[in-house]
Amino acid sequence: MAVGQPWIRARKAQVAAGLGVLASLAVFALAGLGVLEPYRLKTLDQFFRLLPLAPPHPEVVLITIDQPDIEHLAARGLSWPWPRQVYAPLVDFCRRGGARAVIFDILFTEESVYGSQDDREFARALQEGPTFLACFLTREDKPLHPLTPEVLRKGALQFSGTGPPGPAYRAVLPPLGPLLEAATGVGNVESGPDPDGIYRRLPLVGRFQDHWVPILGFGAFSRLTAPGPWRYETGGLVQGNLRVPVDGQGRLLLKFRGPARTFPRLSAAEVISSGVRVRQGQEPLIPPARVAGKWVLVGLTAPGLLDLKASPVSAVYPGVELHATLLDNLLRGDFLRPLSPVLLGAWTLLSAWAAAAAVLCSLRLWVSVAAVLMLAAAVLGGSAAGFRADLWIDPVLPGLAAGLAFAAAAVYSYITEGRQKQAIRRMFSHYLSEAVIRHLLEHPERLKLGGERRRVTLFFSDLAGFTGLSEKLPPEEVVALLNDYLSRMTDLILAEEGVVDKFEGDAIMAMWGAPLEQPDQAVRACRAALRQVAALGEVNAGLAAKGLPALRMRIGIHTGEAVVGNLGSHRRFDYTAVGDAVNLASRLEGLNKYYGTAILVSEDTAAACGGALELMEVDKVRVKGRETPVRIFQVLAAAGELTPQAAAAREAYLRGLAAYRRGRFGAAREHFARSQALLPEGNPAAALEERCRRLAAHPPPPEWDGVFRPEGK
Repeated sequence: MAVGQPWIRARKAQVAAGLGVLASLAVFALAGLGVLEPYRLKTLDQFFRLLPLAPPHPEVVLITIDQPDIEHLAARGLSWPWPRQVYAPLVDFCRRGGARAVIFDILFTEESVYGSQDDREFARALQEGPTFLACFLTREDKPLHPLTPEVLRKGALQFSGTGPPGPAYRAVLPPLGPLLEAATGVGNVESGPDPDGIYRRLPLVGRFQDHWVPILGFGAFSRLTAPGPWRYETGGLVQGNLRVPVDGQGRLLLKFRGPARTFPRLSAAEVISSGVRVRQGQEPLIPPARVAGKWVLVGLTAPGLLDLKASPVSAVYPGVELHATLLDNLLRGDFLRPLSPVLLGAWTLLSAWAAAAAVLCSLRLWVSVAAVLMLAAAVLGGSAAGFRADLWIDPVLPGLAAGLAFAAAAVYSYITEGRQKQAIRRMFSHYLSEAVIRHLLEHPERLKLGGERRRVTLFFSDLAGFTGLSEKLPPEEVVALLNDYLSRMTDLILAEEGVVDKFEGDAIMAMWGAPLEQPDQAVRACRAALRQVAALGEVNAGLAAKGLPALRMRIGIHTGEAVVGNLGSHRRFDYTAVGDAVNLASRLEGLNKYYGTAILVSEDTAAACGGALELMEVDKVRVKGRETPVRIFQVLAAAGELTPQAAAAREAYLRGLAAYRRGRFGAAREHFARSQALLPEGNPAAALEERCRRLAAHPPPPEWDGVFRPEGK
């Protein structure tokens, strides 16, 4: 029987694996169709909002043109758009402060409305330090701009080998000629959001006329920090020890440091005023040292200037902060790298299998639910830990696969095992304890026809006086009394996790040690017997109130080997035990009538009880069907619960038993009489005293061995 258990577990594991694969394939199919993409993106957004990352790189600073800046200069006669030469003090301020670079996220594609001299003033300022301007690449078919070669010369990156993936552009809208010539470099500012309208990724480079033009922040970083050719390797742009991860479209997943206004900001109006004041030898509003060694990005944040985007961390996020986030990620090098599709697929399969196994390999609903909740916590916790460690482990795919596998396994379990378990529980709930039922649910193969040799403790009980009582009562009351009695006794057996084998009238057969392994089976059986005798006292109290005679209980218990299992025909069978051990337990029950006792156990049961019970050796008996005499014991109480009077009665009885076996019948009678006086009820001393009286009157033969040989059962 035990051989079937590994086979069943292996089969369940195989079914769980199959359901896990099916659930995972369904999830992969949905992901391939793009159905899950919105949910995956929204989940990433929640991680950005709930798990803030390290603060932004200290070398990234913004100079923003906000509504107060526009109003400030408008009050001084400078309406929007500002004259280009207004930016000259800003650039000069940054140069004096020792800025690493000044990057304009503003398109200067047309001549100033204030004339060409205005543009030349701005161009002279751009020549003073590392400055970068924005160009706009477009996918539309337009005539090539005359400044296209200059844009490629100033901005294009070199790649060795195969170029990286990225958007393909057909035309360029460059900065104004003098500005383009004066600037250190140029970068593209064209980019699009994800399908849901949120900006999470930026394309690092775009292909234009067999050249690769970088996005603005990446262009400035490459020119000043990583000059020289790059190369593309699957999943990243590489130069030296630097590897920038990109997806299949050449986009970098931005690692947002926080909501809008996370990066340090300087007011454009205050910076311009400070630049003018420094030129005039006056104290600046902002010390130029604020930009020392900084990468300064100049951008538009006023609502009316149409450079506000939606991001994972803010519904309104200035476009210049996207470029600042890109530059921050490049400087820190702690890019958020998505887990490879292969590893994510493996994690999805494992999660789905674990969810299915939690259902199929557990017998209790709460255990299955707890296991799945732990799995969900592991999926989310793993994603959170990975997010903290710069690794994006998308939880949607494994989470959804686990949910589908859980549902599929629950349906499968109900269709296959659930009905079987319900049938088992219905069949056995009346005469098996819950622990034993759970064991059968774990091992349904034990319900097949057949048996196994097991060491068990057999229990037989019967009522003395019930037949006479039933003759004095109407049949309906007899049935009610019997049902009440059997219900009480059955509950006590089940409370000790025993198995009620059968009822025969007022008789009960039960056993311990099968199908559940119980090292303390003998103690459990004896404890149940003591509790039953006590419960019978309550029944007798009710009978006495009706003027009816009391009932007496006789219990026999033996521990030994028997064949246990479902025995019978293929159409009808019972879980029972057969063998010599069963017969001996039944004989012990019958022996109680010779001794006036309630509970008799064999020496094997007494030995198995150890010191857990208060026992007393009663006699040595040769029962029918056995040649070898059996020492029998009376169960008196649980260990430590024997009254002093009962202990004294036991001591006197054992002295009498010793004298009886030596043939000293007179002395034995005295001891038995003293024991009987101390404990009149349920004491075998009366029976032994009468036996000694007969033997004293009619001495036994010399070969007498002191063994009692009952004539009947």
